[in-house]
Amino acid sequence: MQLSLYKVKGKMIKHQILLNQPEIRPYLPETHWFSADRAVQMLKKYPTIFIKPNGGSGGAGIIRVRKTVNGYETAHDRSRQRLGSPSLHRTLRSYERSPKQYIVQRGLDLASYKGKLFDLRIYLQKPAGQWMVSGTVARVAAPHRFVTNHTRGGHAASLPRVLLPIYGNNRSKVRHSMNTIKKLSLIIAKTLNKSFSDLRELGIDFGIDKKGRIWFIEANSRPAHHLFTQLPDKTMLRRIRRNKRLIFVE
Repeated sequence: MQLSLYKVKGKMIKHQILLNQPEIRPYLPETHWFSADRAVQMLKKYPTIFIKPNGGSGGAGIIRVRKTVNGYETAHDRSRQRLGSPSLHRTLRSYERSPKQYIVQRGLDLASYKGKLFDLRIYLQKPAGQWMVSGTVARVAAPHRFVTNHTRGGHAASLPRVLLPIYGNNRSKVRHSMNTIKKLSLIIAKTLNKSFSDLRELGIDFGIDKKGRIWFIEANSRPAHHLFTQLPDKTMLRRIRRNKRLIFVE
């Protein structure tokens, strides 16, 4: 079944499509449509959960909820609030009344780089009928933030440089991890393309937890390439721009 391209913005529909792909399923964090009861249920399983707008982008509107010794802490952008159970339940119920659709997702214990959280952006393009990886970059969050988007103060860093400390400076393990991520990215692109035939570009985001495990976070159908302008080596930036010219004259 072909779906209109505008629906690619929905996080849940992409999650449901990828959940049916056996090669991708192990890399997907548990994700559901949001309800207060579902959020409470997930907090019994995981120390942290994220509540995200289904159609959001740029890290906007994401709420982190995590258990503390005496209750819970909610975080939105730079603000933090400590809550007991009754207050948390009232807060969760308020999201149920919102006109926006939300999802609730397992929180990941992500690795950090120089004390800051990071994730990975894989830039894929389809300039001549075949998907290809045009660029890879690490997105490093601003201090004390849990989203990495450049609109929230995040910045770019070389992917191998960021991964080296996670894998004990073992370059062979870094190469293996990067190859796995690229392979997964291509499978994700081809899988989503079966449902969204107009796709020509994707920005696929992955996280790596403190144990080195890879997790899929998000696939963006209109990825910005601003991050690649921040890298000293402009090879990937030139490739992305060259492929864009090919894509948009087809």
